[in-house]
Parts: sequence; C-alpha cells; structure tokens
Amino acid sequence: MLTVLDRKALDSPHKVWYSRRPKPASRSRKSNHTWMAFKDAEWEQLFSIVPFGLMVVDRHAVIQTINPAAADLLGVALQQACYQPLLTVLPTWKDTPLYASLPSLLDAQATFETIEFDVPGAEHTLLRVSAVHIPGGANQARGVLLSLVECTEVASLEQRLHRAEYQASIGKLARGIAHELNSPLDGVLRYTHLALEHLNEDSPVREYLMHVKEGLDRMVRAVRAFLEFSRQVTSPVSRVANLNQLIEDALLLVRHRAKFQQVHVNKQLEEPLPPVLDGGLQHAIINVVKNAFDAMPHGGTLTITTCKNGTQVEVDVEDTGCGISEEAQPRLFEPFFTTKPIHRGSGLGLIIAKECVERSGGTIAFTSQIGVGTTFRIYLPIAPSEAKSDGA
Repeated sequence: MLTVLDRKALDSPHKVWYSRRPKPASRSRKSNHTWMAFKDAEWEQLFSIVPFGLMVVDRHAVIQTINPAAADLLGVALQQACYQPLLTVLPTWKDTPLYASLPSLLDAQATFETIEFDVPGAEHTLLRVSAVHIPGGANQARGVLLSLVECTEVASLEQRLHRAEYQASIGKLARGIAHELNSPLDGVLRYTHLALEHLNEDSPVREYLMHVKEGLDRMVRAVRAFLEFSRQVTSPVSRVANLNQLIEDALLLVRHRAKFQQVHVNKQLEEPLPPVLDGGLQHAIINVVKNAFDAMPHGGTLTITTCKNGTQVEVDVEDTGCGISEEAQPRLFEPFFTTKPIHRGSGLGLIIAKECVERSGGTIAFTSQIGVGTTFRIYLPIAPSEAKSDGA
C-alpha cells in the first residue's frame, strides 16, 4: 500500500532523499610526503635526461639549476656552474641581446611568450636559447627558464638564405643596368663601323677607330656574358683561341696600371700551345690580373705561366700581395662578396671569371697565404678538332 507523503514533509530541510557523493579518502601526512618525494625524484630524472639544455637563472642573474645537456653545450662543469653568477660562468654572453633582455624578462609585466636568442656556445658553436620568465608571487618573477639547442648549421643555412635573397635582388638590379648599357653600346659600335667605311686605309684616324672598335667588341661580349650569367643560361661555345695571345692582349690593357703601381710582370708562356675553347677567357684573365693588382697596391711581382699538361692547358697567375684570409677564402667566388672598400670592388670580378672559365669547359682554383701571396690556377681542356677559330 502506497502512502502519499505530506508536501510539507518533502519540503522539510531535514529530509534528504537523494544520495550524497562519497567523500574522497583523506591521504595521511606521511603518504603525502612520500608522493611529493616521488614526484621530485621523477622531475629531477626528467630534467637530467632531456636531450636539450635547461637552465634556471634567478632574479639576480645567478644560475640556480643546470642540466648535463646545457653544461655540454656551454662547455662548463656542471657542479661549478650552479649558484654562480651567469657572467662568471659565461662571460661571452655579456654583450648578447639575451643578457640585455634579462631585466625585462624578470619584470612582472613581461610577456609569458617564449623569446628566442642566438648566443655563443662551446668550441665556436652557436646556440639558440628560448627564454621565458618563471612567474612568482607578489607581482614578481622567480627567475628565467632557458632552453638551449645547438643551431650552428641552422644559422648557417639561414645566413645563406638571406645572402641568396640579397644576391637575387642585386642581380635583378645589375641585369637592368646591363640591358641599359646594351642599347647605347650597339649604337656606338654601329656608328664606328660607318665611320670606318668612309675612311681610307692609310688614314691615321682609322687606326684609332680600330682600337675603339676592339674595345667596344670586348664590352659587348662582357655585357652578354653578364646577362647570360644572371639568367643562368649559357650558349654553346665553339670559338677557339690561342691562350698565349689572349694573355698578351689582356696584359696590354693593364700595362699602364702595372707601371703606375710598380708591379713587375713576369711572363713564362710555353710555345706552342694547343688551341682552347674561348668562352670569354680574356675577360677572365683580366679580372684575375686586376685582382692581383689590388693585392699589391705598393708594388710587387706578377708571374703568369702557361704550359700543356696531358689533355689540358694550365694557366698560373701568381702575385706577391697580401694574401687572402682563411675566413674569406670559402666565399671568394660568391657573387657580390668583396673584401675591398665599396668604391673599389663590386664582388663580381672573380665570379664572372669563374663563369667564363667554366663556359670554356675548364675549372679555376687558388691557393693563398697571408703575407706571401696568391696563385690562381686555370685548367682548360684542349679544343676539339671540329671547333672553329671564328665560331661564335
């Protein structure tokens, strides 16, 4: 038999008809202490085995904690680094943006986002440091957490990417200038031909115009080679040339500079030499010789040697100049790289020389020693018998 309860009984605060959620079992103080000890040991183990560096710096720029990976990356002793001022352990960080940013990172108003810096590491390595401040109480940060990874290769790739973008933009500008030079050169060359047609063979002016025409022809070939280089497009080379004659013509163009700088030119040209493919070799030789003159501003000796070696012809251009530093040698054939003042060098001479040599089927290499001099060696294959001396 069902009994209908009184409504007041249902509304009574003393009558609770739903079940209560069971209270969690309370952990004893001893078990809490054991649990915290376990967690501390676990975190300490994780801190030690992570594959990247971790370091905690307090508000006074003192290293509070550092893991083994960070000690290896920084080249410091783990035990000696703890509780030492940051600059005492890492004096090379003094002038870095990271150290300059520590006050703002420790500021209560600083952002909680991670900020990245590049700092020097051990043995000439580069480290990328991610820094974030550790929040504390009373509107104050407890310190800064630094994570470190080696980025030497990444930084090198980034630098090369930026350099490639810079070179591409400069290349576009230079290509436009070359196009602008092409039109007036064609006009001047055309009028020079017309003037030669109206002069007698014995006219003294004719000889002067012939020198002008030869110079204009070289300028047209140089502009054409530069445009091909900027477009990375090369046309087949079938023209052959006498290498010794190219060297004589190149030296004729710089004889005044050699005299002005008191540079003695020593020629050791083997005769006869087999012909070689000419993809702008005279332009390449001129650029290498000018580079040698730049290395001897107060005089010296320039020695040019040619010889046949098996199926190749070799050219050595040796100077007694200042030499090339080890830092600059890997970048010597990079476009627009130069160690000269901005008004004296464009950084294109050697790269164009390299391009002309490679168009001729050859290679170019160099050796250098500071205070002794530099030697450029060009290797050129002997021209095939089907190549024409008047080829384009």
